[in-house]
Amino acid sequence: MGAIISGVIFLVIGLTVRVYPNILAGYNNLSQKEQENAEKNRLPFFGFILFTAMGIIAILAYAFSIWLENPTLSSKTTLIVTLVGAVIAVVGGNYLKNNRIN
Repeated sequence: MGAIISGVIFLVIGLTVRVYPNILAGYNNLSQKEQENAEKNRLPFFGFILFTAMGIIAILAYAFSIWLENPTLSSKTTLIVTLVGAVIAVVGGNYLKNNRIN
């Protein structure tokens, strides 16, 4: 059940980031030029895709854990999704923030 709750939370965060990109950590602290660069590099869309994928994977892990009759699979997968998603968010976010598109 925790995997479904985590998945729904990730989906809500993803949809919220899509509509309100200012909730991304550190986005408000960027200069106007850096914010424009991040928007050109589609940083808010990256956040939307990342959190939505994390939510879908967490929910699917719950379904697979029921199908495989292994209830610990969903909690382990949710933990892995959260940790890997955090690493991808930090690395990908920094790349998109600092990458210059001409």
